[in-house]
Amino acid sequence: MDPEDDPNDYDDTEDELITAQKVLENLETAWANELFAPEILCHQTEMLELMLGQIAHMEENMKELDKNDFRFIAHQMELERIRYIIASYLRCRLQKIEMFTKHIIAEESSRDVSAKRLSAEETIYAQEFHDNTENYFNVVALQYMPNLQRSDVEKRIVRPNLMSHVFLKADVSVSAVVVGVDDEEVDLAAGSQHIIPYQLISDLILKEQAHLI
Repeated sequence: MDPEDDPNDYDDTEDELITAQKVLENLETAWANELFAPEILCHQTEMLELMLGQIAHMEENMKELDKNDFRFIAHQMELERIRYIIASYLRCRLQKIEMFTKHIIAEESSRDVSAKRLSAEETIYAQEFHDNTENYFNVVALQYMPNLQRSDVEKRIVRPNLMSHVFLKADVSVSAVVVGVDDEEVDLAAGSQHIIPYQLISDLILKEQAHLI
């Protein structure tokens, strides 16, 4: 009943069989990346749905165990850990949506459908949050400040600091990575760790060639 016990979960994106343990590992990586990246990353809706299905499967199997059985306690602790990861991952994404609402909506509108970073539900939430916030500030303040209403909208957009430094671990060897303002290049060996401004290595995260730690 551990996540690795069920090898029948299917990843439609890669069209290959994927174990529940691998799904959990991917979700943990996505969680860490989301926590440490200054910008919002691509949503992992399929992985979340697979993991929630595995949780339901584990809970069903646990009904056959005595609650005083050590296996029940161990599985219960693992379920709580997985639930925490999922909740923390989703909470982090919502915090970014609420903090960088205008920026995220603008970025999403310029992306192709296949490159969208928000899930359908997150897109609806972002737009509703934006509209409600704008309406609220207009009612309580902006209508009494005509100069602010006419000010440049761009100045009121909060953006993530993409040049903030992050801890990076390379999953594969990558050559000629620009790591400085003077176009300094380094080769990243698989397994090596580095501190680099996020913007310089963001493409490595998106390509799953490295992950944040």
